[in-house]
Amino acid sequence: METYLITTRTFDVSTTFDATSGARVLGEVVPIVHDGAVFATDARAPVVGRYDVGPDDQLTKTAELSFAGVGMTEVVSWFVYIVDDTKGYVFDPAGRRIVVFNPTTMTLTGSQIDLSVLDREGWTPRLALEFFSPWRRGAELLIPTAWTGQEEERRFANGLLVLDVERDAVVTTAEDERCGESYMTVEDESGDRYFFPSAFSSPQHFFAEQRGATCVLRVRAGESTFDPEYQLDLSALGSGSAAVGGVPDGAGGFFFAAADDALWKEPENNGGEFWRIWHYDFASQASRQVDSLPIWAGDPYYVNVGGKMYLPRWSANGDTEQTTLYAVDGAADPSQIFSFDASWTGFGQLR
Repeated sequence: METYLITTRTFDVSTTFDATSGARVLGEVVPIVHDGAVFATDARAPVVGRYDVGPDDQLTKTAELSFAGVGMTEVVSWFVYIVDDTKGYVFDPAGRRIVVFNPTTMTLTGSQIDLSVLDREGWTPRLALEFFSPWRRGAELLIPTAWTGQEEERRFANGLLVLDVERDAVVTTAEDERCGESYMTVEDESGDRYFFPSAFSSPQHFFAEQRGATCVLRVRAGESTFDPEYQLDLSALGSGSAAVGGVPDGAGGFFFAAADDALWKEPENNGGEFWRIWHYDFASQASRQVDSLPIWAGDPYYVNVGGKMYLPRWSANGDTEQTTLYAVDGAADPSQIFSFDASWTGFGQLR
């Protein structure tokens, strides 16, 4: 698999581009955009490349940093997090550590964060470091954490890792086994944060393991542990089946996806398109199915482009892949923006 880093001057209904016209990297890569630059991994080596916009408005690799010298054999793009202009984190699950680098100079700082506190016998920790997962709160970074086995089986435990990004140190951890595992997070108007499961674990939890309804946990503003008095039954808010999410609507609620049981049971539905999109409002505690949107494959991921949320939908028909982008318009139904023939991996505003 190859990933192309494409630039475009527009991001609206007029947007068109050649999906193979940009810089190329090997593997399924989620690019990280920070301060006008793009950071991307490469499946050929344990490296992070920095790409800057050249005079032709195209991305050009300007530096590359190898992590082989600190014992890493691969760097996965969804395990990279940029803290600020001079600090970035790379999570090494094999070493139960975070390696710190400088994204401006593209050098290792020499610092590492020991994550042995996450050791669980027979399980490997997974930090959710995609931009829609961690919660930056002053000097603290709160990261949803899960554990997987050698065969990708899930431990179904919600983990929370709290780091001090100024001292590069673990502050505390929390764990809760009520709701499976955490992935995406959504903040409400009071500053409380809600932790949602992913499509990697929710169907296993609900269907294969029959562990009950999909639920959401909460961490109160200013606290660093899961609220023992709160859990939101996401299954009951949707179809009554497995559920995943969520996508903040910017208006006091969120979108999430619930499995359509009839589609789930269709043997020919090997593309994973059995999720229907729903909306929930915190204030009214009401939910509704969003009938204007098509059936989804996997998690309803979202991207932030220029401070506005967008919802990409991937679909496949034989050897053809297509991505359609929707703008999240508050509590109203998301509106279609543009489509292209390829599978998306990420979007971000460079300038």
